This record gives sequence, structure tokens and C-alpha cells, in this order.
Amino acid sequence: MLVSNIFLTAFYERSGFQPLGIVLSFVPVISVSETLAFAIGLRNLVFVTGDHLYRGSIISFLTMPVKRELLFLFVYVTDNFVPLAIWVLTEFLYSYLSGIGVPSLLLVTFVVGYFFSENLVFFLTLLFRSPGVSTLLAMFILGGVFVFGGAILYYQLLQGATTGLYALSFSNPFVLWIANSLGKDLVPEIVTGLLVDGILGTLFLLVDFMMFRRLEL
Repeated sequence: MLVSNIFLTAFYERSGFQPLGIVLSFVPVISVSETLAFAIGLRNLVFVTGDHLYRGSIISFLTMPVKRELLFLFVYVTDNFVPLAIWVLTEFLYSYLSGIGVPSLLLVTFVVGYFFSENLVFFLTLLFRSPGVSTLLAMFILGGVFVFGGAILYYQLLQGATTGLYALSFSNPFVLWIANSLGKDLVPEIVTGLLVDGILGTLFLLVDFMMFRRLEL
């Protein structure tokens, strides 16, 4: 992840050392480090924990003399939190070494998006207990929200309409970040989107916890 942050320097230089370059380097899919963090988290949840659910081998863990609350915490931290923590550490380290100041709110944007996305993936994994189905549904839902929501936000920005930006800001705040870096003041809309994503992510986390506690042997 640390090496892949070279794109931050590349985009920053190509943009003439303008904020737009920093924002573009953090757009999901374009950002290799973000893609790696998300892919590792998805792989852990779907093809490790999800595979145990699919094969039934999760029973050996559930019958251990450990409370399910602690087991859930262990699974969540190792599968979900560790990739995010590595990403945050590498971003701070690369930003410090390169001397490129990354806005803290931009970092929070990915963290909140990761929190929402991976909790949704975990929900689908616990619900369907099939790695294939969980992966396809997660990609369809997250891809649809990100692409189509971003397209609508882009269209509204072109039309100069701001009324719907708050309502859809949660779907793809990076579109708003790009417009913000070009001179528009869209920080309130971005913060609103992050709050919505955070609330949805928290709800999915609570549902994940309850579903995990009620797993049948």
C-alpha cells in the first residue's frame, strides 16, 4: 500500500500542484492503495469467515469456550479493521515523507466509505452464507450506488442544481470532492454524506453483531 501511493505524487504533479490532483488520487478504483484495502477486507470477510460459514467449519469456533461477543470482535478486527488500519498508517507515512498535505476530511471520506461498505459485505456474508452470492451482491449494490449515485450528482452539478446534493451525497462524495477542489464550496454536502454513510455503517454493524450472536450450530 505504501508503494502504491506513488500515484498521489503523480496526480499532484500532473495537476500543477493543485488540490484537484490530491482528490483524484483518492478516488476509489483510481487509488490502488484504497482498492487494496477494500479488496483485502472483502476477501477476509467473504472468503475466510464466509467460507467457514459456507462449509460449516464455523462450528469449531462457535463451540470454543469463548463468548460470541469476543469472537465477533476478534473476527471483525482481524478481517475488517486491520486492512483499514494499515491503509491509514501508510497514508500518513507517505504524506509525511512526500511533504504533500492531505486534507483530513478526505481521509475520513474513505474511512467512512470503507466502514459502510465492509459492514454491508459482512451483512450479506452472514445472510446468504455463500461466498459467490455475497461477492456478486456486494459488487452489484456498492457499484450501483457508487456509479449511478455519482452520475446523478455529476448531472446535478452540471445543471447548477444544489437541492439534491444533500440527499445523494452519501452515494459518492468523491464527485463532490472534485467539484469542491475546483472552487465550489461543497464541504457541508460532503459532511452530510459522511454522516449518512456513518449511520448506515453503524446500523449494518449492529445487525451483523446480532446475526453473529444468533448463528445456529
